[in-house]
Amino acid sequence: MSSNRSKRVDSIISSVFSQKLKEFYWTVTRAVGLGFLHDGSGYKHLKRLLKLRKSLLGLLFYPLYVLPARVLSHAGVRFIGAPVNVIEQVGHLALDFDSYLKDQLLSHRKVIPVLLCAGRKPANEALLSHWSQNVHVIRSRWICWLLRPLISFPEVVDSLQGYCSVLRSASRTYDVQSLWADRAPIICLSEDEIARGEAELRVLVIPEGAWFVCVHSREGGYSPHDEWASSYRNTNISDYTEAMCAIVARGGWCVRVGDPTMRPLDPMPGVVDYARSSSKSAWMDLFLCARCRFFLGNSSGLFGLAGIFGKPSALANMTPLGSAYSPFPSDISIPKLLMDAQGQTLPFPVAFAGEASELRLAPEFAERGLSQVDNTSQEIAELAIEMMDRLDGKLKDEPDDADLQARFRALIQPHHYCWHASARIGRAFLRRHRALLMSRREYNNLANQLSSGRR
Repeated sequence: MSSNRSKRVDSIISSVFSQKLKEFYWTVTRAVGLGFLHDGSGYKHLKRLLKLRKSLLGLLFYPLYVLPARVLSHAGVRFIGAPVNVIEQVGHLALDFDSYLKDQLLSHRKVIPVLLCAGRKPANEALLSHWSQNVHVIRSRWICWLLRPLISFPEVVDSLQGYCSVLRSASRTYDVQSLWADRAPIICLSEDEIARGEAELRVLVIPEGAWFVCVHSREGGYSPHDEWASSYRNTNISDYTEAMCAIVARGGWCVRVGDPTMRPLDPMPGVVDYARSSSKSAWMDLFLCARCRFFLGNSSGLFGLAGIFGKPSALANMTPLGSAYSPFPSDISIPKLLMDAQGQTLPFPVAFAGEASELRLAPEFAERGLSQVDNTSQEIAELAIEMMDRLDGKLKDEPDDADLQARFRALIQPHHYCWHASARIGRAFLRRHRALLMSRREYNNLANQLSSGRR
């Protein structure tokens, strides 16, 4: 026991040291003018370098591959240009591929997608296996080595860069998912997979015929190497307790999904801590997200696994504000609020008008004296209840709900990540924070009037 405790302590010390080292690297590189190496401003530099690399490779391999490239192009073969994170992060593996394939179907474009996957470790093998029904996935190192020079020829390459892996611009994923609307998903579970998953649900003591909700709250253990940059997206699972109680009270079960490094859940009736159970597997992750009634999560990409199977999501703590909406039209979400250095919550028009709505690295918020305000337990519970009411057909909007939705949506500009969104913001959240939809001047006047009234 003491040996295990010692290992855990060593792991924590190592993690803290790594975090401090990365923060030191960030500070030094920013101070000497090399911040573009790791923040959004380096994206253009990276594009130029990649373009130069492609040009050099094209010149080198042109004599050998020009004819095969032209033949493959006419045959409709397209090699998928996927950055490493698209393969190795489950949100990208779900959303980028789903959006790309739907994009081809919507545009009636007939292509033969090919993914060179040798040397890469997919975030979820079960999901990649499903994509293999639509994409030719090549795992052989030798075949990938022979085919990789063809990626230097633009006519045989389809890049996934514009779907989810974009910085400070509108994501193509929102446009595609909005156009796809309520069409059927392009992948589904087989009868054998459903039977296998149902058997595992009995192991998790979820009774036959019971409906369940996947619950996910992002923590730093899934991707510790970039925690220094993404920690602002984390949330506390205890803030979801009230929502889980509301789901159980309505007759449902809650299945906490995620990774085994997550903080243990306190025992609760009707709640299963699957993420830390022996049933945890990539395949079961897929099954649970594909079969849940809805997904209760946050800005972590795991909700995309539910969305590509046509399951709606209720997403709390969405951040940054430029990503406040979910890309799936049937989803509802609520964003984290922003607080300035004086401890005042920024009105939405102010937050959206400046760069704060597009910051994507934790140190960028700290440099500007900004901090994230997590959604409260009550706000998350109201979001879950709204989703259940919508699914049950019990929801009745009040007269000003449409106006609040429109006012918030009007804040999204063409350069924001979720510009093409057609989803909704939680109505209780907008009612509660309607004052934040005012301009800075209106908000300050109201605050002064309230302050004067108290005196």
